[in-house]
Amino acid sequence: MIFDLNAVQDVSGTKITGSIHIGAFVGEELEQYRGLGLFNTMLFEPQKKLYDIVRQRCILDEVVFNVALGSRRQTVEMFISDRAGGVDQGAGASSSILEPKKHLSEHPEVTFPEKEVVEVHRFDDFAKGLSLELANYNLLNIDVQGYELEVLLGAEKLLPQIEMIIAEVNRDEMYAGCPMIEDIDSFLTEHGFKREHTSWQSPSWGDALYIKK
Repeated sequence: MIFDLNAVQDVSGTKITGSIHIGAFVGEELEQYRGLGLFNTMLFEPQKKLYDIVRQRCILDEVVFNVALGSRRQTVEMFISDRAGGVDQGAGASSSILEPKKHLSEHPEVTFPEKEVVEVHRFDDFAKGLSLELANYNLLNIDVQGYELEVLLGAEKLLPQIEMIIAEVNRDEMYAGCPMIEDIDSFLTEHGFKREHTSWQSPSWGDALYIKK
């Protein structure tokens, strides 16, 4: 997560009451959430090894689910990266359901030697099936390596209560078939959001902050 959460609250004019964090990696953002007094973070991490790390880090009402999220339920093979991405506790930071494309040339130090079978669910259906209590969540944080629009398409029933979205965005095809930032902008504009800030991490990808208007 690139954005400081206090700054996100300042830009939005809204206090974060709970975060749904999709693409947890090793749960390194939990400390930021706890720094705001949030102990109800809901995380999703499809890679089993990383899920186990996050599960051990969770305290109080924090919870993590070992599934991927998308626009339809399916079983797929995920491309698994072999570099830790600056985090000590495990590789996999660049892993994606989508096949790596420009990522291979822009970040040649990251390779994808393995695949892992993962279950993909629609967030709206998954939450309903488990009767998850969602009332206190108003931040959606999505970091799924080019699969962000698929996640959003499966969470349309959640969006009316969400006031802030942090999402990884692309302006080139880092992963095969990934949406461009204009596609994310268009979808979220239809749901009442405006992109307020973009932080580019390379010529091709970065992170964007969307605020409900």
